[in-house]
Amino acid sequence: MNKYIQKMIVGGTGLLILTSLSPTLNAAAATSPVILQGVYNSHQVNVDANGQNIVGDKANEPSIAMSLVNQNNIVVGWRSFADATIPNKQAGYGYSFDGGLSWSNGILPSEPLQQRTDPVLDTDALGSFYYQSMGLGSGSQSSMFKSTDGGVTWSDPVDQFLGDKNWMMIDKTGGSSTGNIYSTWRRAGSSHPDPNYIPKYFIRSTDGGVSYQEPDVGLPVINFGFGRIAIASNGDVYLSGIKEDSSTVNSIAIIRGGHYFLKSVNAKDPDVSPIFTSQQVEMGGNAVSLYTQNGPNPIGADGDVQIATDTSAGVMGGNIYMFHYTQSYSWQTGDDPLDVHFIRSEDGGDTWSAPVRVNDDVPAAQSYQYFPMLGVAPNSRLDAVWYDTRNGTGDKPGSISQLYYSYSWDGGVSWSENQAVTPSFNTHLPTKLVNGTLRQTDKIGDYTHLVSDANGAHLAYSATFNGEQDVYYLNVFPDCNNNAISDVIDLTQGSQDTDANNIPDECEITIITGDLDSDGDVDRDDMSIILASRNQPASGVDDPKDINGDGMITVRDVRELKALCTRFRCATE
Repeated sequence: MNKYIQKMIVGGTGLLILTSLSPTLNAAAATSPVILQGVYNSHQVNVDANGQNIVGDKANEPSIAMSLVNQNNIVVGWRSFADATIPNKQAGYGYSFDGGLSWSNGILPSEPLQQRTDPVLDTDALGSFYYQSMGLGSGSQSSMFKSTDGGVTWSDPVDQFLGDKNWMMIDKTGGSSTGNIYSTWRRAGSSHPDPNYIPKYFIRSTDGGVSYQEPDVGLPVINFGFGRIAIASNGDVYLSGIKEDSSTVNSIAIIRGGHYFLKSVNAKDPDVSPIFTSQQVEMGGNAVSLYTQNGPNPIGADGDVQIATDTSAGVMGGNIYMFHYTQSYSWQTGDDPLDVHFIRSEDGGDTWSAPVRVNDDVPAAQSYQYFPMLGVAPNSRLDAVWYDTRNGTGDKPGSISQLYYSYSWDGGVSWSENQAVTPSFNTHLPTKLVNGTLRQTDKIGDYTHLVSDANGAHLAYSATFNGEQDVYYLNVFPDCNNNAISDVIDLTQGSQDTDANNIPDECEITIITGDLDSDGDVDRDDMSIILASRNQPASGVDDPKDINGDGMITVRDVRELKALCTRFRCATE
């Protein structure tokens, strides 16, 4: 197994917010405020008409979609609060035509006395955007809005279902099911005015969103939720989630009923009612719901079970991946509270790999990894991003987060070194005084969202860099040589990859047998190092001077080294 070896990116620990003018296609005309971390730039999305922060508002729980027709056209949706002190949430949206440098914003319509929440966005193969929004209060129906002009204007809403913590995905496989829209939601929190109505917790549209139908039979896992959807290249539909039954509690979390994978091979067929199979999967720890006031998001959830599939024609095409946070089965007070774990199936979900811990920090009592995000690029690269409190400080270090990034080129067998891609921020802001203790005023949402393309991953996330909850767009990418260019692009512009592992050669450490002075070649200087230790015992079985491995440094090692010389006659120049 090849573990990636790459240079460290040194990012500043201070917070730097930049604003600059840029000739863009966006009506805002100015780039939004930028947060820097190393080579990565976060652009604020919820901004005013001049592209600047709106003081006193609140934005969280974002979802992101990118056009397949125009790669610079990005749309983000979020829970929008015009006044952070008033719990009146609406469906905010922002659109960009310059790759996320500048943003224009709006609010989707709602009925009188209705609030909107739980935004989910996706695109179809033709470049249209879809925005799913859960309604609360008057007309409490989840609805779908559609935009055919890049997110600038939106259609009237089409009603879907009554439910909570919904997710949605559109088939873009190119087959007969292309354009199908699938949605799921959690059992807990669902309600209906008809007492005889039995919700199915899954719905689909086979006519491009004109109408929606529930299946005859509901999902097979009782009390299922907090999951996502993936669509295989043949149109099969996969669902992820947890069983929300609570078996027991500990001092910081409720232990849930486990992680689940659901599969339908006929949801793509408009002439039959979808049927799902299910299985519990092992992710290396308990599925939990945190409730500790010292944790990262005490009023909200901690992210959905991620699921994604490789739809490429490559050797990893068809693989299914799941990614979520877990707590150790043997957890006790003072132990590391959460890690993010990854599993893989290479046979359509029948069997799964052993769990892999993706975060590489040293376990610590206040090190929470949560809000996981996962994407699969068209070239089979996996992108994983999550919120992480490993560097938290103060009396509540669990409230201080950064986003971390890791990627894999081998289907998740090995992962790159974790990289901080944002500065730290306090997820408890804004706070309120409760019995003499400052506490989180409102959750920073329940999830975040990421989509991958060939060069990197694009994500929308919430942070408090302005002292209030705002939404940011961030593009992360493999960048082993720290030149602010994706390694994928580097390899098209002259960088070499002799071992075909997608990592530029200049980033890898190559061990050459006999290169005792580590200068990249074997020559007379290396012979001199052996001669200086001639007739002495080797320091151990791995002593590089003992070329023939007989336990002694002798002239025989010099002779064998001569055969390894990389220069003519072992010349040094």
